Amino acid sequence: MRRDMIEIPQGEFIYRVEHRIMEGDCQYDHGPRPVKAGPLYVDKFPVTNYLFKIFLDESGYNPSDKSNFLKHWNEGICPSALKEHPVTWVSQTDAKAYAGFYGCRLAKDYEWQYIAGGLEKWPYPWGKFFDPALCNSKSSREGDTTPVDKYPDGAGPFGNMDLCGNTWEWVDDIIDDGMHIFTFLRGGSSYAAPHFWHAEGGPCKNNYHLKMQLLNEGINRSGTVSFRCVRDCE
Repeated sequence: MRRDMIEIPQGEFIYRVEHRIMEGDCQYDHGPRPVKAGPLYVDKFPVTNYLFKIFLDESGYNPSDKSNFLKHWNEGICPSALKEHPVTWVSQTDAKAYAGFYGCRLAKDYEWQYIAGGLEKWPYPWGKFFDPALCNSKSSREGDTTPVDKYPDGAGPFGNMDLCGNTWEWVDDIIDDGMHIFTFLRGGSSYAAPHFWHAEGGPCKNNYHLKMQLLNEGINRSGTVSFRCVRDCE
């Protein structure tokens, strides 16, 4: 069971985000702009299937819309081989319910970037250059995830792990630009879509986020998106 949290000091940096530009793209301030993040406690690992099952048992959480909820489980039972993999097929609402039950929340988009890149503003959690040996880099149309502790040498500047390539991660933000209600995803995933018009896959840089339109819960849940929790330091 991993509920380890790492204390991250306060830091200030210039928030600047790369994103996929398409016609009618979201109206959002992608920077550059100064931001301040922390101090925070942050999950060392993404939430696993095992921990999410404990949450269900302890909280009695039962979403009103169960469409695709934990779709990869078998009648409420997680396959034993996936217990230490990041939990997927959970919506942003499900993730917030988990976090709130334990006195936590999801990271803001700019906080996630700080957690992954630190004050050094590393392009990848482990440093300046991409290294396929340091993350789940074998993206495919199957989108096979790996255990959250498989790549310890790929830890971020504060020691947080599995920030890149295994699953996208939900952030806390909800934005309404007058045309869409959306949030962002961070980190990339092991699923590689077959066409440009689909969401990107594979490992992504720390300063990249993917727009995720928030529709109904069945669509908001996916086999490529997980989450981790943060807690404000008192």
